Amino acid sequence: MEKVFLTEHIHPDAVAYLRENFEVVQGTSTESGEIIRQAQGCSAILIRSAKITAEIMDAIPTLKVVAKHGMGVDNIAVDHATEKGILVVNAPFSNLNAVAEHIVMLLLALSKRTVQMDQLTRAGQFKERNTYKTIELKGATVGIIGMGKISRLVVKKLSGFEMNILATDPYVKQADVEGLGITMATPEELYAKSDFVIVHTSLFPSTFHLVGAEQFKAMKNTAFIINAARGAVIDEAAMIEALKSGEIAGAGLDVFEQEPPADDNPLFSMENVIVSPHNAALSNGALRAMAMDSAQGITEYLAGKPVTYPVNKEVLK
Repeated sequence: MEKVFLTEHIHPDAVAYLRENFEVVQGTSTESGEIIRQAQGCSAILIRSAKITAEIMDAIPTLKVVAKHGMGVDNIAVDHATEKGILVVNAPFSNLNAVAEHIVMLLLALSKRTVQMDQLTRAGQFKERNTYKTIELKGATVGIIGMGKISRLVVKKLSGFEMNILATDPYVKQADVEGLGITMATPEELYAKSDFVIVHTSLFPSTFHLVGAEQFKAMKNTAFIINAARGAVIDEAAMIEALKSGEIAGAGLDVFEQEPPADDNPLFSMENVIVSPHNAALSNGALRAMAMDSAQGITEYLAGKPVTYPVNKEVLK
């Protein structure tokens, strides 16, 4: 019986599903040396936040498939996997709704100063309610960088707020979003006009620090930035400076350039910043779906069946 190694705990339904056909080995550490030691003899590795490097792949000669519990595969050396004939699979549709809802939550919380007002009220400062003004979304402009599946779902969820929606994506033309209430714009137009900028793109070398000092300077000083994609898509140091100097009004962040972030990260002391611990995708439904879809990819490949969600399809040729 082939063995599947789990670097981290996943939904018990997916574990039970895997055990129908494989021996499941539960890992105890995401440190690379421990993964290499514990996953010897395994045909598959299923990961959440653990990194699967070229070194790990080279050290486990039985490895045939790596499955990502979720969509982003920036923690997997995909090119090396392809060179070695190791398939990478993911779960690209499993957490879309959870993440889209989280993005909308951050936008609403920023516009209504929800966290700040909660703290103020609890501190007995009810009378200070007239000191702070909130923002109505009706007529405001949201700019979305990256028009993938989650961004399109965000647009759908925002449709009832009567906002103007701009988007920029080098791979998407206006004709591709007809009827969705989206106006495709240049990055320059989007930064200059948007009251809320949502960054949602995968992390590649080409998108590393996609948003930096130049982009923050181009934004309105009343604008907010929101990121629930990958921390390194934004130059965090530049964002901190933009927040300190008043170049932008605030930020809603579910991700950080370093995770976990340092305890003394300056963002944590800023009243105009709302943070969450990279948990946008961690709803009950999404956790089960991510686990089941990634487990399904392993099962399909090792059983010789068509693979539903391959990342490096060339391995299948």
